[in-house]
Amino acid sequence: MKDRAYFERREFLKATGGVAGLGLLAGCSGNGGESSGGGGETESGGGSDGGGSGDGNGGSDSNGGGDGGESTSSGGDGGSGDPLVIGALQPLSGPFTPWGNAHKAGLSFAVEEINADGGVMGRELTVVETDTGSDAAAADSSFRRFVEQESAVAVTGPVSSDVGIRTARTAQDLEVPLFLHMSGSNEAITPETTYTFRVGLLPAATTMQAQAAFVEDAGYTRVGAIIGDYAWGRSVESGIQEHFGVDVDIRAAPVSASDFRSFIRQFPQDLEMMIATGHPPGSLSIATQLNELGYSPEVITGPSFPPGVIAGALGDLAFEGGFTHVHNTDVYSDEFAEVAQRFGEERSAQFDTHTAYGYVTGKLIAAAIEDAGSADPTAIADATRNIEFDTLFANPIQYSENGELANQVQIYSQLTPEAPSYYPDGDFGFEEQFRTDALPALAPDM
Repeated sequence: MKDRAYFERREFLKATGGVAGLGLLAGCSGNGGESSGGGGETESGGGSDGGGSGDGNGGSDSNGGGDGGESTSSGGDGGSGDPLVIGALQPLSGPFTPWGNAHKAGLSFAVEEINADGGVMGRELTVVETDTGSDAAAADSSFRRFVEQESAVAVTGPVSSDVGIRTARTAQDLEVPLFLHMSGSNEAITPETTYTFRVGLLPAATTMQAQAAFVEDAGYTRVGAIIGDYAWGRSVESGIQEHFGVDVDIRAAPVSASDFRSFIRQFPQDLEMMIATGHPPGSLSIATQLNELGYSPEVITGPSFPPGVIAGALGDLAFEGGFTHVHNTDVYSDEFAEVAQRFGEERSAQFDTHTAYGYVTGKLIAAAIEDAGSADPTAIADATRNIEFDTLFANPIQYSENGELANQVQIYSQLTPEAPSYYPDGDFGFEEQFRTDALPALAPDM
């Protein structure tokens, strides 16, 4: 077992406010919790819009361009001197608003930096954006509009799995690359998808492989799990059964459940780890109710919430209750600190793991265009499949043929109340609890 500082547990104040409202969240990685939307489309240039997000991020969307070249796909480059368009399918209303705002802020900041540095092959980038409200049909319609009317050469932004699955099929139909913010369902990427690429969230099966390594590293033997009785929860259950070397007591609860006390009481009092990843809409309630019932697991693994959501919903419990923030962004690297400091100075807001996913996506798309030497969407997708892009993640971004992240590292952190040195006005910091070794890409037929 590695020498690692685990959570000190003591009695906490019950978290108040926020948790009930977050019960609508059907998980970055699941179905349900969707609200219909599809708000107005916007296009913006290089300046900051001063907008704030649910987790304290502000941002803007910058416009720019791409390279010429004959396109064999439905997208286009807009002409040799026109800006190169990135479409953003952001959930800026509804239950996933904090995800959308954070991603928007990071993407716009990346585009501003790229354009200030001369653009991509001498042309600027531009972002056209719509609020999908996490509605899959609205996202599909906006995707097609971006490509057919705006000549978008790449699209990004999906958070919910419903939207990710639907738009992955749209990307394949239009032959335009799609970069997922979240959408962790295994079904988002299949043997038939070659234009969809994960960024911010590993699929359910790989995440359970990561948590199995966490358990082995810590030497835990008393592990429980509460999953939602729906596709994502059952995918987590299958991943536990496949990867864990210890028996895990798994309890399935309705996806709409908010009171988990009857499930929690079935676990032993000396539980060491609770896996709440499989019930995203209930994970924060599970954490508070474990505490209320006197349970003190060292670790409670949740889904990939933006850290501001965790801090706002759990209060003191977020900082000392064992609830882990799951992320691909390496917030402990010098590279992250440098970008976060620049962002804080320009935006007066804290740059976090999910802001980073938007930032990384913008830089990744630009790098793929440069590697392709063309703004043809098919060429961009081909270049992305072959890319090795060193960024704000622990390992360079690489992809399988079907767009799964390969050799990536998943990190588990406890939030702390101390602001980071790169942004002293921040609302939280991070303390690393575990990071995996490089994880293989999930086979697309799983």
